[in-house]
Amino acid sequence: MLKLRTEKVVRFEYKWIGLLSLVVKLNIAISCLYLMFQRDSYQIFDRSPISAVTIKVKQSSICSNNDSIIRHVLQYNCSNSLYDVNDFVKPATENGAVSITTRMIEIKHILQPCNTANIKRNQNHSTLYNSSIHRCDHQSRCILPPFYRSQNGTMLNKQTLCWFEALPRFERLNYQALDYVIFIKHFLEFTQLGVIRHNLLSNLVTSNYLKTCEYDPYEHPFCPKFRILKILQIIEKNSSEYKSIFIHGSLIEIRITWKCNLDRNLKYCEPAYEFQRLDIVPYSKHPYESGSNFLTSHYFFQPNSREVYRMHTHIYNLHIIISVSGEAGRFDLFQTTTSIGSFLGIFGTGSIVCDFIAAFVINFKRVKYDN
Repeated sequence: MLKLRTEKVVRFEYKWIGLLSLVVKLNIAISCLYLMFQRDSYQIFDRSPISAVTIKVKQSSICSNNDSIIRHVLQYNCSNSLYDVNDFVKPATENGAVSITTRMIEIKHILQPCNTANIKRNQNHSTLYNSSIHRCDHQSRCILPPFYRSQNGTMLNKQTLCWFEALPRFERLNYQALDYVIFIKHFLEFTQLGVIRHNLLSNLVTSNYLKTCEYDPYEHPFCPKFRILKILQIIEKNSSEYKSIFIHGSLIEIRITWKCNLDRNLKYCEPAYEFQRLDIVPYSKHPYESGSNFLTSHYFFQPNSREVYRMHTHIYNLHIIISVSGEAGRFDLFQTTTSIGSFLGIFGTGSIVCDFIAAFVINFKRVKYDN
């Protein structure tokens, strides 16, 4: 015959075991509730938002007066400059980034016939100035302009040409960039939850507020206007390092983070700004080339001249990258019931703990498990 086995119920008159069971189960219940609300286990999350960023750079009408910083920049001059901010934002447009020129070296070359070109070596400057004796041939820097080709495309036997440097070199330092102001406007959409936000939705960000505010992590944490000097103060505490940043350039990240609890009022869904310097510091330990820089050139003819000139420009810049990330959560019944079911399963551990203790202290094992 088939046998049916059931659990044996045993009642103990030990108050301390009952109290222990109550304390263990109560602690488990409190821990589960704490984790549920601390980790927002009752919500469904969207952690992959769609974002877009636009950036504009302007010259501030108010000059900085922080002497502890400006004294490290000997050629700082805020109000008097031959150049506008538009001259130093190169390239003019980038995707989620902006480059502000801090130092520019212009080298003019002239295209002339050559056999050998002797260029002086200067050990006191960067690799831009270092060249050795250079033989002009087709495997090197020599060029063959288009007008040296025949109509059928074959090369004509003409004299080779070389770029010769036309002294002097021109160097410009843009310390006025300390007072440039970056205006950031960005958009964010949580597609799974159907929520759209941008950084100008706050009740604080009005037209009058935008005219006067500048970002400060304590006084104006939601202002979308960032002075370069303030960014440098946040990412680099050593003021004497600012001159090296302007000489060699720097790579800076502005990280915009959204963390939104959509069960609360939507006005509390606001961005938080973080700043980080991405350079390898000190510059002497950089394995390749320190800071941030790039090369560009353009070609022209002098008036009443057939000689081709090239302006070779080495640009050092503050390359500022904008990154946007976000997380939004909202109450979801399915997620809540799943979490509650998981936590209820943990309550069984309370009985296991009490049985384990009782088995070694009293005759609990013999009474409950013996036939």
